[in-house]
Amino acid sequence: MSNPLPPPVSALETRLGLTPGSLLDEDRSRAEAALEDATVLVEAEVPTSLAAAWEEDAPAVVRLVVLKAARREFENPRGLENESLGEHSAGFSETSGVYLTSREIAQVRRAATGRSGGFVGSVRTPSAYGN
Repeated sequence: MSNPLPPPVSALETRLGLTPGSLLDEDRSRAEAALEDATVLVEAEVPTSLAAAWEEDAPAVVRLVVLKAARREFENPRGLENESLGEHSAGFSETSGVYLTSREIAQVRRAATGRSGGFVGSVRTPSAYGN
Protein backbone atom coordinates (compact mmCIF):
# COMPACT_ATOMS: atom_id res chain seq x y z
CA MET A 1 0.00 0.00 0.00
CA SER A 2 1.49 3.35 -0.99
CA ASN A 3 1.38 6.39 1.26
CA PRO A 4 1.46 9.48 -0.97
CA LEU A 5 1.97 13.04 0.24
CA PRO A 6 -0.08 14.97 1.01
CA PRO A 7 -2.32 12.47 2.82
CA PRO A 8 -6.00 12.51 1.87
CA VAL A 9 -8.41 14.80 3.70
CA SER A 10 -10.15 11.69 5.06
CA ALA A 11 -7.00 10.89 7.10
CA LEU A 12 -7.14 14.36 8.68
CA GLU A 13 -10.87 13.99 9.32
CA THR A 14 -10.19 10.77 11.21
CA ARG A 15 -7.54 12.52 13.34
CA LEU A 16 -10.08 15.27 14.08
CA GLY A 17 -12.64 12.69 15.23
CA LEU A 18 -14.89 13.33 12.25
CA THR A 19 -16.52 10.91 9.86
CA PRO A 20 -14.48 10.73 6.63
CA GLY A 21 -16.18 12.84 3.99
CA SER A 22 -17.88 15.12 6.50
CA LEU A 23 -15.78 18.24 5.83
CA LEU A 24 -17.45 20.28 3.11
CA ASP A 25 -16.90 23.54 1.24
CA GLU A 26 -14.72 26.03 3.16
CA ASP A 27 -13.74 23.54 5.86
CA ARG A 28 -12.61 21.03 3.24
CA SER A 29 -10.62 23.75 1.45
CA ARG A 30 -8.94 24.73 4.73
CA ALA A 31 -8.10 21.08 5.43
CA GLU A 32 -6.62 20.60 1.95
CA ALA A 33 -4.56 23.79 2.32
CA ALA A 34 -3.29 22.74 5.76
CA LEU A 35 -2.23 19.33 4.39
CA GLU A 36 -0.48 20.92 1.40
CA ASP A 37 1.33 23.48 3.59
CA ALA A 38 2.49 20.82 6.05
CA THR A 39 3.71 18.69 3.14
CA VAL A 40 5.73 21.61 1.76
CA LEU A 41 7.41 22.12 5.14
CA VAL A 42 8.27 18.43 5.45
CA GLU A 43 9.62 18.25 1.91
CA ALA A 44 11.78 21.33 2.57
CA GLU A 45 13.71 19.29 5.17
CA VAL A 46 14.92 16.66 2.68
CA PRO A 47 16.67 16.62 -0.72
CA THR A 48 14.44 17.37 -3.73
CA SER A 49 14.81 13.85 -5.13
CA LEU A 50 13.62 12.30 -1.88
CA ALA A 51 10.75 14.79 -1.59
CA ALA A 52 9.60 13.76 -5.08
CA ALA A 53 9.77 10.09 -4.10
CA TRP A 54 7.79 10.77 -0.94
CA GLU A 55 5.00 12.33 -3.00
CA GLU A 56 4.40 8.80 -4.31
CA ASP A 57 5.20 6.77 -1.17
CA ALA A 58 6.24 8.34 2.13
CA PRO A 59 7.32 6.60 5.34
CA ALA A 60 4.55 6.28 7.92
CA VAL A 61 6.31 8.64 10.34
CA VAL A 62 6.48 11.35 7.66
CA ARG A 63 2.75 11.06 6.96
CA LEU A 64 2.13 11.25 10.71
CA VAL A 65 4.19 14.46 10.98
CA VAL A 66 2.23 16.01 8.08
CA LEU A 67 -1.09 15.03 9.67
CA LYS A 68 -0.13 16.38 13.10
CA ALA A 69 1.07 19.73 11.69
CA ALA A 70 -2.02 20.04 9.48
CA ARG A 71 -4.27 19.28 12.45
CA ARG A 72 -2.66 22.07 14.49
CA GLU A 73 -3.28 24.51 11.63
CA PHE A 74 -6.85 23.34 11.09
CA GLU A 75 -7.79 23.49 14.77
CA ASN A 76 -6.13 26.85 15.48
CA PRO A 77 -6.12 28.90 12.25
CA ARG A 78 -5.99 32.25 14.08
CA GLY A 79 -3.11 31.25 16.33
CA LEU A 80 -4.91 31.95 19.58
CA GLU A 81 -2.75 31.59 22.65
CA ASN A 82 -5.56 31.81 25.21
CA GLU A 83 -9.30 31.83 24.82
CA SER A 84 -12.01 31.99 27.47
CA LEU A 85 -15.75 31.61 27.28
CA GLY A 86 -17.49 31.74 30.63
CA GLU A 87 -15.78 29.25 32.90
CA HIS A 88 -14.15 27.42 29.98
CA SER A 89 -10.60 28.36 29.06
CA ALA A 90 -8.29 26.99 26.34
CA GLY A 91 -4.64 27.75 25.71
CA PHE A 92 -2.46 27.32 22.65
CA SER A 93 1.29 27.71 22.93
CA GLU A 94 2.34 28.15 19.29
CA THR A 95 1.75 30.83 16.68
CA SER A 96 -0.62 30.65 13.73
CA GLY A 97 0.21 28.82 10.57
CA VAL A 98 1.55 25.38 9.90
CA TYR A 99 4.81 24.66 11.70
CA LEU A 100 6.98 21.67 12.53
CA THR A 101 8.30 21.15 16.02
CA SER A 102 11.98 20.41 16.52
CA ARG A 103 11.07 16.80 17.35
CA GLU A 104 9.08 16.48 14.12
CA ILE A 105 11.97 17.91 12.10
CA ALA A 106 14.28 15.34 13.71
CA GLN A 107 11.83 12.55 12.84
CA VAL A 108 11.64 13.67 9.20
CA ARG A 109 15.42 13.88 8.94
CA ARG A 110 15.77 10.44 10.56
CA ALA A 111 13.32 9.02 8.00
CA ALA A 112 15.38 10.64 5.23
CA THR A 113 18.81 9.52 6.39
CA GLY A 114 18.24 6.49 8.56
CA ARG A 115 20.39 8.10 11.27
CA SER A 116 19.08 9.29 14.58
CA GLY A 117 20.62 12.77 14.39
CA GLY A 118 20.01 13.01 18.11
CA PHE A 119 20.83 16.72 18.42
CA VAL A 120 18.89 19.69 17.10
CA GLY A 121 20.22 23.04 18.28
CA SER A 122 23.52 24.86 18.68
CA VAL A 123 26.62 24.51 20.78
CA ARG A 124 28.09 27.62 22.41
CA THR A 125 31.32 27.66 24.35
CA PRO A 126 32.64 30.55 26.42
CA SER A 127 35.41 32.62 24.90
CA ALA A 128 38.91 32.17 26.30
CA TYR A 129 39.70 35.77 25.31
CA GLY A 130 37.55 37.89 27.53
CA ASN A 131 35.42 38.24 30.60
